[in-house]
Parts: sequence; structure tokens; C-alpha cells
Amino acid sequence: MMKCCVSCLLGLLTAMNLFAQTAISLPELQKPHQIAVDGDDLYIFDEADYSLHVYAISPFASKLKFGRKGDRPRDFQYLPFVYVQPETLTCTDFTKIIWLSKKGEVLKVMPFSELKDFDVNSEMLLIPVKENFLRITADHDLMKRRVYLLDSTFKTEKFLYEGPFVWQVGGRTDCRTDTVSSQGLIFIADTQKFMITVFDDKGALFRTIDKSREIPEVQDRARLHQYCVADGKIYATTYAKKSNLTEMLVLDLEGRLLRRLHLPPTSALSL
Repeated sequence: MMKCCVSCLLGLLTAMNLFAQTAISLPELQKPHQIAVDGDDLYIFDEADYSLHVYAISPFASKLKFGRKGDRPRDFQYLPFVYVQPETLTCTDFTKIIWLSKKGEVLKVMPFSELKDFDVNSEMLLIPVKENFLRITADHDLMKRRVYLLDSTFKTEKFLYEGPFVWQVGGRTDCRTDTVSSQGLIFIADTQKFMITVFDDKGALFRTIDKSREIPEVQDRARLHQYCVADGKIYATTYAKKSNLTEMLVLDLEGRLLRRLHLPPTSALSL
């Protein structure tokens, strides 16, 4: 949904000229699944044990590690995601929200079971956008993902978006609706078309970025692979290959192409 792969990490480091300057070794990471960037801090969740690793970008160095997989109130039961707020970190795992300080101290835990207005037995994710929240649901029968805007008390303010959701155990999931909250904006992408709809934190339509005519089709693949938003830019990988290198587009927030990168295989980053 909001997941950024290792190729996005490579792209961020390449765009910041770090990858070219030094060999980066991250042996403590077994299976990185999501990244977030906040100034000079890089956050990476490890899918292997649900731990969150924090690194300084320049000079590159490990800073912190916290969080773990488990059934206790402060553990992550399912694969978590992290969202960086001005003063805190917000982590969610489909069952709860955990607010942490940037030193890894747990400030508050809210199980989804406290939200009486929602069916907590259905697949649901809550992510922050400034003072509000997004509620993201998945309808497996109709293969639709829906995004709703909630206020700070988790009351539904408006329906924002409905898009494709194709899920098959063991199968490809190219055709998705991927939602990112960053810099007070909401980004919702139709990966099949490479179309990103942008809303402000109040749910007002900000703009639509349509790259469907600019990105060549790769047979039986979506036009957009994965993307993340950091430092006022959109980093988006496609399925296009050049000499076995993965294509990444660096866009500004209006969708203008700033840079086109060709990333080495993820094995080039020591994990």
C-alpha cells in the first residue's frame, strides 16, 4: 500500500549522491520493506522481525533500532508502516496505532478495537495526515480499495477515492491503489495507469499527475511499480529495464520530470 522497496532506497541514495560516494553495508537488515526520510534521518522497517532501524544519512551511520514482532500491546502483530510527523513517529500494523518519540519511546497505543464505528474484523489501515487520518480499506470480493478522510477524533469526514485492488496469494500484485501520506499531502496512485491523485490534508483535490502516456508499456505489467515521497520529490520505479537496470523517475510534486535514474540490482546494496 505504502510500501517502498529497496530499489527506492537505492534511488534516494543515488539522487543524494551517497551511493556513488561510498559502499553502504546494512548487514543488520534482513528483509527491508518500507523506508521513510525525514531531513537527515532514514527509517527502514525490517520485515523479518518488524524492527524499525534509524540511520543518519550524512555521514551514513546507524542511530537507533526499536520495535519488534509479537502479541504484546506495544508489539507489532502484522507488518507495520511508519509515518514521520514533526515531533513524533506514528506506526500502524492493521490492528493498532503506536505513537513514538523520535528516540523510540512509546508515547501512546490505540488498538483499532477502540474505534466502535468501524468493522475492525475487516482489513483496515489508519495513517496520519497532519492532524487528520486516512482510513484505507480493502474489499476482496469486489477487488476495490477505498480511502476515507477522518478527523482527529477518527470521525469520517469524506470519501476520497476508490481504486483497484487485486490480491491473490502467491500471485502478482501489480494492479494496486497505493496511498502515501507525506508533507501534509495525500498521494493515491493507480499503478496500472501511473496516475497519482494528490489531495491536501482536508481532502481537497490538489492535482492529478498522469504519466500514462509518457511511460511505455511493459507486457503484462503495470506502468508504475512502486513510489515514495521525500524531500519535496516523488521517487517512482517502473518495470522498464535498461541493461538490467531498474528505471526510476524523480518528479517534483507537480509531476514534472527532474531526473531519470537507472538503478543497479538491489544486490548492489549490501543487506
